[in-house]
This record gives sequence, structure tokens and C-alpha cells, in this order.
Amino acid sequence: MQNIMVLYGGKSVEHDISVLTAIQVMQNLNKNKYKIIPVYQTPECEFIIVNDYLNPKTYMGDIKKYRNVNFVFGEGEIVVGKILKKHIKIDCAINCCHGNCGEDGTLNALLNLAKIPITSPKIMPSSTCMDKVIMKDIFRANNIPCVDYVLITEQDYIQKVLQQRVANLEFPLIVKPVNLGSSIGINKVDNIKQLYEAVEIALYYDSRVIVEKCLENFKEINISCLGDEEVEFSRLEEPVSWQNFLNFDNKYTQKNAKKILDPKLKNGVLEQIYDISTKVWKIFDLSGVVRIDYMVDGDNVYINEINTVPGSLAFYLWKGKYDFFELLDKIIEIAIAQFKKQNKHKYTFTSSVLADYKPNSMNKYAK
Repeated sequence: MQNIMVLYGGKSVEHDISVLTAIQVMQNLNKNKYKIIPVYQTPECEFIIVNDYLNPKTYMGDIKKYRNVNFVFGEGEIVVGKILKKHIKIDCAINCCHGNCGEDGTLNALLNLAKIPITSPKIMPSSTCMDKVIMKDIFRANNIPCVDYVLITEQDYIQKVLQQRVANLEFPLIVKPVNLGSSIGINKVDNIKQLYEAVEIALYYDSRVIVEKCLENFKEINISCLGDEEVEFSRLEEPVSWQNFLNFDNKYTQKNAKKILDPKLKNGVLEQIYDISTKVWKIFDLSGVVRIDYMVDGDNVYINEINTVPGSLAFYLWKGKYDFFELLDKIIEIAIAQFKKQNKHKYTFTSSVLADYKPNSMNKYAK
């Protein structure tokens, strides 16, 4: 039986969604194959194991009863407890942390040092896909179609030069914090006054803001991708919103939020989505399970963003092909195989630099 650590929570505006994703994961892991080690990251970035971890209400308010978790670097294990310390070997970690301190590559780096396989993509794709500007700069450099955009900094806002910064874009525009998800801090604007107001809101969540051309009467189309070197595709979904974009409530809190599975698309659009997804998968060196969001405007397909830790791990898009427990089996297998492959490489090199170095050779530069 394998010890599977489920990581969730974190210092993120998507903290609560991460908890729900983790609960769904822990409810669907095969108990005959895996022992679940639930490791919750508090908003203060402390790693703990809580009592009654499958109850969403456990995470509301102060969490008083818990056991601390520390990572043993280089050993592939964690230590649970302060006094009666228990060492637990971890076979794999399932990353359920959305947003900052989890989806942005920080957990991947931590677990690399601890020598624990993790289900989300490696550090580079995780961090670059979290940054909407860097991600779209890579799209643009590789001729991958995305809407026009500009970066707005806090200094731009203070110096009141927003009109100059968006001179090549036409209203309406979409304003987003660069490193946030779940549509938090996002607003549509129709004039300069609204732009300043929206940028001020976005700067509350991030020091960098992206302003994008707003498409009208487009379809949002989402697809999940699964694999390592080879990629396979899920069903497509079309989220339907009464607004021009899905806000947090549309996505997560409305009981009647509507999604169309297998939406009807014009000829050639589906092929474009598959082609772009395959290209993006290779360019960003993706692995595990991700979700890629598109905007379809007539015959034109624009990639919007890559979610390296999608909500609910996008299991609902794989229905009919894989059950949730089968999807979890697959991402665990992929993570362990990738970890073994990565550790076949040699990362150290023995040289004569230290032996040949004369300690006093640099004294002439000291004052």
C-alpha cells in the first residue's frame, strides 16, 4: 500500500476551493491501494494534519487541534508531531493547492528538495503558467493565438499613464491581477475612468495587472489534458454565464451554474483546439492533468490560460473515459514515473576548483 500525501489549502484567494478539491480527491482515492496522508497548508503557510479532515466546516475559523508536519529534505519523508514524532515515507503527493503557494511552483520546489514525487507539472511550467503575462509572452513568441494584452504596473497607476499604456487596445477591456485565479479581482471596463477603478482593485491582489482586449459574443471552451510525453484529451465543456466572463460566484457558488458538455462547434474549431493544446503541452513541458481554457470567436480560436492544478482536478471532464479514482491512479503513476526519470540524470560534478583554490588569493580585493 502506497502512502499518498494530499496537499491542500495555502495562502491563496483560492484556499477554500483547494479544500473542496482535496476533499473530493480524498473521497475518491482507492482505499485498497493507498493510505491517505492529508496535509493541510494554513493561510500562514504552516503544514498540519487536522482532525475530521473530510468535513468542510473543519477549515472555518481557528483550527486548534492539529499535528505539525515537517519535511525531511532528501529523504522522501515527512515528520508528523512535535513531541511524539512519527516519520512517514511518502510515495507521492497530490497537489490540490490552487493559486499562490501551491500552483505557482513553490510546492514543486519544496517537494523536489524533499525527494517526493508530486502530481502537478514541474517548477518551470507551474510558475510560468501562473503568471498570465509571462505565459502569454510565451504564447506570442510561439505564434499561439491569444488576444492582445498589455502589462500594467503599480508605478503606471501611480503616474497616471494608463491611457498611454492601453493606447493600442480598444474598449471594452478585461482587467486581471497577473497571478490570481478564480476570476477574483477581474473586471470588464468600457472607459478610462472604469479602467483606473478596475486597476486599483486588481492592485489590491497583485503588484502587476494584465489588461486584455475583451471579445464579445464568444464561447468559452475548456479542455483537460492528461499525460507526460504523450498527451490525451478529455471532453470539452462550455461554461455559460449571464456575464461577459465567469466570476467567482458563477464558477463555484451558484447551484444552477450551467455548463454544456460536448458543445457544438464549427468545423475546424475542435481540430484547432487539439492542435494548440498539443503544441502548448510540449512547449511548456506539461505533465499530469491540466485544464486549458479557450475563447472561440466564430472561426477564430484564442487560448486564454493554462491551469496546472485545475479545480476538482477536472475529473468531471473525464467522465465516460475515466472514473475519478482511475484518473487519480493515472496522475499518481505519471508523477512517480516522471520523478524516477528525472532522478536518472546526474546533477553533481566533481571538479578540482576547491582543491586548487588558494584561500589568500582574494585578499587583495578585501578592504
